[in-house]
Amino acid sequence: MAQDFFDLLYNGYTGEYQLMSSLYRNGLDALRPPADMGVDVVSLNLKQRLEQPDVPAEMFYFQVKTAVTNVSENADRPGAFAVVEFKLKATEVNLLSCSGDRALFCYVYNSEAGALTDAFETPFICFWLDGCLLAKLERQGAFYCKEGESKLTLTCQLRKPAHEFGHWYALVVDKDGNKLEDGYLGVVGGEGNPANDGADHYSVGGYLKYARRD
Repeated sequence: MAQDFFDLLYNGYTGEYQLMSSLYRNGLDALRPPADMGVDVVSLNLKQRLEQPDVPAEMFYFQVKTAVTNVSENADRPGAFAVVEFKLKATEVNLLSCSGDRALFCYVYNSEAGALTDAFETPFICFWLDGCLLAKLERQGAFYCKEGESKLTLTCQLRKPAHEFGHWYALVVDKDGNKLEDGYLGVVGGEGNPANDGADHYSVGGYLKYARRD
């Protein structure tokens, strides 16, 4: 089988198990469905339910996409920019966009060590888009089909402002690279300039807090 297939397969598993690990860190159980039903990981509050049977069951559904890119900074010229693409089936987009208890988690790994982390195994950045936001972005043209491809493409820009105290952030853009109205996801680790929905889009804890807000 082609090496590209194995690279995609193992990179995909890397992101899925990274998400599962983060769910465990947040006190939830996580599992991978044995069949491809459009979600890669499901979380349950199993431990809490076993200890407190009156607590309502809680389930979240996740699709995971990974990308590997070259992210580096030039010490003489602060600031950086990278473009990553994620491929999804139209059925996956429709399934995820149904409700806020579903989310797309995107993991980006740096093909060169040295930026934010010195380990290839650690994600350079992770961000999520819940079902409600995905529905908005779809209406704004976030998903498009490239010529000759059957899957839809979601394009994101990773940016770091060219000033000393700038924070990395992710931006969802259309096929021409234009910012979408709801495409700004706030900044990583910074308190200013939040995303439109006010959520922390760079952690599993941020997703859980936002999904549980009601």
